[in-house]
Amino acid sequence: MMIVGVFAGSALWWLLPSGGVHLVRHRLKPSIYTGISRIAGMALIGFALWQLMSLL
Repeated sequence: MMIVGVFAGSALWWLLPSGGVHLVRHRLKPSIYTGISRIAGMALIGFALWQLMSLL
């Protein structure tokens, strides 16, 4: 049951943001896409660094 729950949660998490982007992508300029990508990248790098620092 836990495996099914993790799979369903992961699938839902992937479908909701990608579905939302699909609905609004024609309204956004490419420069906004670039900004969102950069912010998301910085957030991922920040979380990675936080995890690395917690190991030390």
